[in-house]
Amino acid sequence: MTSAGGEPVGRTDALEIVGGVLAAGSGCVVVEGPAGIGKSRLLEEAAGRARARGTAVALGRATELDRVAPLSTLLRPLASDGGPLGTGFGGGGFRSIERVGEAVERFTRSRPLAIVLDDVQWADELTCLALRQLVPGLAGSPVVWLLGRRPLPRQEAVDRLIEEGARRVVLPPLGPEEAAELGARLLGAPPGPSVLELVRGSGGNPFLLEEVLTGLRAEGRISVRGGVAEVVAGGASQVAGAASGTDPVAGAAGGADPVAGLAGGPAGGPAGGGAGGGVELPAGFVAAVERRLRDLSAGARRLLEAASVLRRPFSVHEAAGVLGVPAGALFERVEEAVGAGALVGEGDRLAFRHDLIREAVYGGLGAPIRTALHREAASVLRAEGRPPAELAEHLRHGARRGDAAAIRELRAAAEEMTAAAPSAAADLMLRALELAHPGDVGRSTAPLVAGAVRLLASAGRLGEARELADRLGVPLSAAEEAGVALGLAEALKHIGDDRGVIRRTGRVLGRPGVPGRERARLLAVRAHALMMTGEIDAAEEAAAGAVAEGEVFAEVVGSQARSTVALFRGDLDGALRHAERSVELADAAGGEAAHRHPRLWLGAAMVALDRFEEAEGLYAVVEREAGRLGTAWALPLLHRFRAELLLAWGRLDDAAAEAEAGLRVAGQLSAMALAPALLGVLGHVALLRDETEAARAYLDRGRELAGRRGPAGSGAAGNGPGLVSEELRWRRRLLDEATGASRGSPSYGGALAYLIVQEPWTAARWRGDPRVVACARDLARRNPGVMSLAAGLAHAEGRLEEAVELYRSAPRPLGLAAALAEAGRREEAFEVYRSCGAAAGRARPEATGRGWAALTASELRVVRLVAQGMTNREAAAALFLSPHTVDSHLRHAFAKLGVNSRVELTRQVLAHEPGQ
Repeated sequence: MTSAGGEPVGRTDALEIVGGVLAAGSGCVVVEGPAGIGKSRLLEEAAGRARARGTAVALGRATELDRVAPLSTLLRPLASDGGPLGTGFGGGGFRSIERVGEAVERFTRSRPLAIVLDDVQWADELTCLALRQLVPGLAGSPVVWLLGRRPLPRQEAVDRLIEEGARRVVLPPLGPEEAAELGARLLGAPPGPSVLELVRGSGGNPFLLEEVLTGLRAEGRISVRGGVAEVVAGGASQVAGAASGTDPVAGAAGGADPVAGLAGGPAGGPAGGGAGGGVELPAGFVAAVERRLRDLSAGARRLLEAASVLRRPFSVHEAAGVLGVPAGALFERVEEAVGAGALVGEGDRLAFRHDLIREAVYGGLGAPIRTALHREAASVLRAEGRPPAELAEHLRHGARRGDAAAIRELRAAAEEMTAAAPSAAADLMLRALELAHPGDVGRSTAPLVAGAVRLLASAGRLGEARELADRLGVPLSAAEEAGVALGLAEALKHIGDDRGVIRRTGRVLGRPGVPGRERARLLAVRAHALMMTGEIDAAEEAAAGAVAEGEVFAEVVGSQARSTVALFRGDLDGALRHAERSVELADAAGGEAAHRHPRLWLGAAMVALDRFEEAEGLYAVVEREAGRLGTAWALPLLHRFRAELLLAWGRLDDAAAEAEAGLRVAGQLSAMALAPALLGVLGHVALLRDETEAARAYLDRGRELAGRRGPAGSGAAGNGPGLVSEELRWRRRLLDEATGASRGSPSYGGALAYLIVQEPWTAARWRGDPRVVACARDLARRNPGVMSLAAGLAHAEGRLEEAVELYRSAPRPLGLAAALAEAGRREEAFEVYRSCGAAAGRARPEATGRGWAALTASELRVVRLVAQGMTNREAAAALFLSPHTVDSHLRHAFAKLGVNSRVELTRQVLAHEPGQ
């Protein structure tokens, strides 16, 4: 068997592991090993076993070109003609992943499904993101995932699946006895010493060994004498001499005998593996392939060379175009290549029998020929209207320095891929930069640098982004430097490096001559960074400057910042006004302005004004817009805003589920800037449930993460300035006060008004501090229509009965419960706390633990709908939650009930609630 670390296992054991997961009906297995080791055969046999069990199978294989075709690796087997899901999943955005997940949920109501993907080392970024989301998200459905890949230094998506419980099966090389047995089966006789030398030199790779032995047998170089198979190459002495490359028989292979090559290790260079999993092919294997193909006609060899450049299954028409001949001229060449075992048919297309053969052919091409063929391929694909990203992949290898047309096409392809595959798009932009003449650096190159910096940073390649931004060898104009700085600043803001944003933008804004558009956008992103670091006055100045420039995008983003600044200062009407202006501008302009989702900030203002239903409706609109626009970056932010709303509303189970969903999505997107705020919500919920150790762990982790982004020398983790740090300190003080660990009067920084606006009832905890009462009084005076602030003031001043009546008119039940408890009306307080899912000093009725009685009210609502056959999205729509929140509730329900499938969950519902 295999350990969690993925120790090598034999093929029989590997198949047993895969078979066990198939029998269980759900789970994920990652089969790993070098090319030719037997992964594909294992996956194909597993697919056959699945079909025999009545399981539907979606069997696919990634190609090198998939990395520039978003979601192609997953959609090709699942949603092409004949796939189990049918067609209609285009778009390539984050929403497409959710739609695939919904379709799989619906399909598996009636039939289990095995999704078998080979060569996932070449999978595109969106497919990798889909695996991160769908494998755990569909854990309760009868879906088995079987993934095959070559070993790589790092493939984060699949590695994370293994860390979270996917089985990793590492196929080892054949042992000496297994390899000798394979040689005997291939040759029809036990191997003699010369064949055993080949066996040892193969490194235990069955495909390499099979290719070499089969090739030698076809050439008549294997002889069986006395029941033993030997290599015929002039006798054993010549076989031994071949280890030095002197075998005269190997002339057609450039002097590389299979014995020498296989025993001698890799050939002189990569054989065309490309990005994501290329291998160094043994010289003997390359020689064996060359000998196998040398009897082909020159035309058939040219066909294989052209096909190797296309890097995917291809049509005869495409190959003919690359070679510049009519399609009809290739028919005989195709038949010849198929007859020789180099090509096989795949529907109406052709493919190499094994990708190692393609890599050997590609690796044998001289650099000038390879470049020329890539240029021809680009021309053919351009004429056929193939996607710009595929065209760009050939331009990467075939374009010449200074090719302006190629640079334009690479840039256009990168921009098209930005949303779904930022890392691949960055590679294309970097290639465009390489093609530019050094003397072109300036106005024509600066947009490429800015784009590459932005893409590298958004793809998590921040070191490369900073290096590129800092190492430009020629001076840039103010406009050019502003473009570069804006690309990096946007990305730094996305990952939470607010101090880095402030430094970068400040340096450029200090230069004269920055154009108005770039200046406005730099000020807008700078305003958000200043606000998050607690520099409120400077944030307001920057935001006002951005708005004053009159550039729509900057005005939208700047108005968002001004809305939050107004909240910080307790000016709720101002917060509403600025947020409404941002929404109005974005709706009118559309495009990139709409991608900023200003309704999130409008929702936050609505929450502060006690207009909870309106805020909930705005967040629902944002979720739909994010799906339509493909703005996955907004999802963690949406979960954060929703979690804060649900916490204020006293819906603690939903708030916790929303925060957990936000953390999960942030991890999937490698966008952890919002993790501290989400951990703060989880910590506050745990405190209200009397789960003090969990609360302390959440809050301390949040403060640690927040502190990493604080300025150097800011002190202990989480003690730096900024809104999130202030929230975390406030909540930690509530925890310390509840557990008797508080010492002296707390310090509130400059965020006291903001904190009371978020949770007015907490001001009563420190009514002995005149600063708190004065702030609560000022907030109530300046915002007379906000009932929660009036109730919070009465509560802080000790007017408890008045506070109770005011809280009854407000939508914040936690404040009502706290005032009732303090007024001595403990039974009534307990009922309010219970309805919120809080403990209030008593064990919760839905005490944490296992079994049906441990399910919370929110979890019960979800499991009932799922038992009726609803998908996560359908249940979310019915409950006005997000699908990710529904998924969080389901995960908790599965754990409490000890089930791992929706079928088992439905049985539990029917057993406990027969009327369902």
